[in-house]
Amino acid sequence: MERNKTKFKYLLGIWKTLPDYPNNEDVSYEISSYLIRDGRNGGEFSDQTFKSIFGSGWENTKIKKVVDEMIFSGEIYESKRGTNGKVWYKILKK
Repeated sequence: MERNKTKFKYLLGIWKTLPDYPNNEDVSYEISSYLIRDGRNGGEFSDQTFKSIFGSGWENTKIKKVVDEMIFSGEIYESKRGTNGKVWYKILKK
């Protein structure tokens, strides 16, 4: 993620206060930021990662709906990595 390409709302830390939060862009930013901080430069994450990013009970929030829409549209897709039935995802880079 390049700082000079990052939108102001993320640099200022105000995206969560905006009326259209959460949207695909916000969820993608939050996942990508988390993966970078966690040292996962490959960009792969599992369902457990959503709980780490968005907190327990995230499945009962608007974020779950946005994530489901992103998976359905292919913006978040299953990676080829598979371990013991655990599903791994990646974000489609635009």
